[in-house]
Amino acid sequence: MSFHINPIYLTVVILAWFAVYHLAYAFIAIARDRSLVGWSIGPLGISAITMREPPARQIITQLLCAALVLAATSYASLYLLTPPPIAGLRQSVSAQLVVVAIPVAILTLWRLLGLLRERRFPLWGEARVLATIQRTRATGALIFFTTLGKTFLRERFGATPGEFLRTARF
Repeated sequence: MSFHINPIYLTVVILAWFAVYHLAYAFIAIARDRSLVGWSIGPLGISAITMREPPARQIITQLLCAALVLAATSYASLYLLTPPPIAGLRQSVSAQLVVVAIPVAILTLWRLLGLLRERRFPLWGEARVLATIQRTRATGALIFFTTLGKTFLRERFGATPGEFLRTARF
């Protein structure tokens, strides 16, 4: 069986996989995190700004949901698109499962390594909020505060979100 790979098309598909995985992961964090101060949308994606470390149950939910969304996306892009980015892939169910599992495993392991790095060098609370805001402002991201975030800014800094973002330098 011969394979035909369209490198530019495959690169675009892989970038779409990264985007879909990280968007699904971030959306679950935004929807389920009770300590969410806000979120940012910028050129490097969506970031959740949280006060506390999320519980293990939430992290597992984020990983599983992102993996399922990526599995569906990779299956659709490799087996349902015409022409596919890689022509000549086997059509058996076992081969499809293996091919779809590869990007899911790679991106999930990559995210797990990031989570382990966060556990090794934990930064939570006010310091995490300020560091995340500074990092996202440096990339030109738009920051949206939740009700909890607005209350936090008002109580801790005596500022509205607009005032706080004007004074937060990068």
